[in-house]
Amino acid sequence: MTTVQKIPTCHVFVFRFSDLTGTDYSEGAIDLARSLADRQGFSNIKLLVDDILETKLDRKFELVIDKGTLDAIGLHPDGPIKRIMYWDSILRLVAPGGLLVITSCNSTKDELVQEVDNFNQRRVGASQEPETPGDQAACRDPPPFRYLDHVRSYPTFMFGGSVGSRVATVAFLRN
Repeated sequence: MTTVQKIPTCHVFVFRFSDLTGTDYSEGAIDLARSLADRQGFSNIKLLVDDILETKLDRKFELVIDKGTLDAIGLHPDGPIKRIMYWDSILRLVAPGGLLVITSCNSTKDELVQEVDNFNQRRVGASQEPETPGDQAACRDPPPFRYLDHVRSYPTFMFGGSVGSRVATVAFLRN
């Protein structure tokens, strides 16, 4: 069960989730997370070894949080193809109306928004290839994700006339 409270004056969303799943491709990371969760009294969290690029998860989630996974994929020698695999998996995991929150140390907010826009264009373009010329109007699917907001409170620095931050956290809404 999920309870969402929106405070209109400051656009803060408060989520209370009771069905939590955490994943990592490293068994050691899952063992550590399980130990910490148990110690803090959160033994009800499902913690699974899973590779987002070949995920075995077969359900949709209202909230998916990526903290560094996209960064790690971007550093892989096969990064461009792995990114496509990542976005295809993310699309299957985030429920319509759900949120995707990405925290990155390698990408700016604008770069993350551009990456999502590129994914959206690829998906919408693929879904709008009409079988016959007259079918074009019938294939107007909305883009899968849209920018919702980002964290604005990270410390910033100036370099070369540009202002930036070492960390970007950006939220996208699944259409």
